[in-house]
Amino acid sequence: MNKEHECGGTNNGTESLSRSLGHRWFSKVSSLFKGKTLNDDIWDELEEALILSDVGVSIASCMLDKVKTEAQATSMHQPSEVLGILKSQVRSLLAHGVDYSALIKSLHPSGANNPIVILFVGVNGVGKTTTLAKMARMYIDSGHNVIIGAADTFRAAAVDQIKIWGEGLKLDVIAHSQGSDPSAVVFDTIEAAKARKKDVVLIDTAGRMHNSINLMDELNKMSRVAAKTGVEKPKTILVLDASTGQNGLQQARSFLGSTGCDGIVLTKLDGSSRGGVILSVYTEFQMPVIYIGTGEKIQDLQLFDPNQFVEDLFS
Repeated sequence: MNKEHECGGTNNGTESLSRSLGHRWFSKVSSLFKGKTLNDDIWDELEEALILSDVGVSIASCMLDKVKTEAQATSMHQPSEVLGILKSQVRSLLAHGVDYSALIKSLHPSGANNPIVILFVGVNGVGKTTTLAKMARMYIDSGHNVIIGAADTFRAAAVDQIKIWGEGLKLDVIAHSQGSDPSAVVFDTIEAAKARKKDVVLIDTAGRMHNSINLMDELNKMSRVAAKTGVEKPKTILVLDASTGQNGLQQARSFLGSTGCDGIVLTKLDGSSRGGVILSVYTEFQMPVIYIGTGEKIQDLQLFDPNQFVEDLFS
């Protein structure tokens, strides 16, 4: 993908989004360091502000312990200096050695009539289908040929929804009748992709609760069936709703434990005050957030840039 479409928009769009989120999520955190002296009340208020931003109790406590230790070791007394340490800690949490350029490259088609296959998974209502459509647009804008598989065969409305997106994007959608085997849809979509010389296969899966064992097994079956077509192992993207906060972590635990995934898309950040869950995702799973959804429009998807996010968060 070219640079503009990798980022899901222009740099100005990313910057204004991050600043908006920073104000919404951490405005109280930043305000605690303006014109105040350091005391126990500041630390207590800071911990409360982080937890309310859905950073998580254990992560907030651990992070503050590190900040206080470093501040005391260097005899810092100015709130602005301590804010710099906190900023550094947040950046460290989001690092974990993730090579974003390699990660994005892994989502590129390899060519040689061997399309890349991406499964979109997650619980009901997180925005999987809309996220798939947004990523389809990004691939199209980058010059790739895309085909969609409607593997949510449990709900007729789900097939209708993905077909509407397909029509709008002028893409082929492979669908079977309601109640049919989703793995058969995956197989037929990949075979159609090879026959029609498509290089990107995007598979919409059924929304499932993270504790639905049979449905989780079904996801594994889809990957096995895809392998029989001769393509590389499908990529799996877990879609999480940021507004669910810590509950989203429970979803992630189950999905990562049952199927594994290659990255996360966090949706509904435009209306969420719980964006601190990003820190929890990185800390607990060391799993990168690849894209963030910022609205319902087809262009409302942006590449998540940890460094830019930290800079704007405390600006």
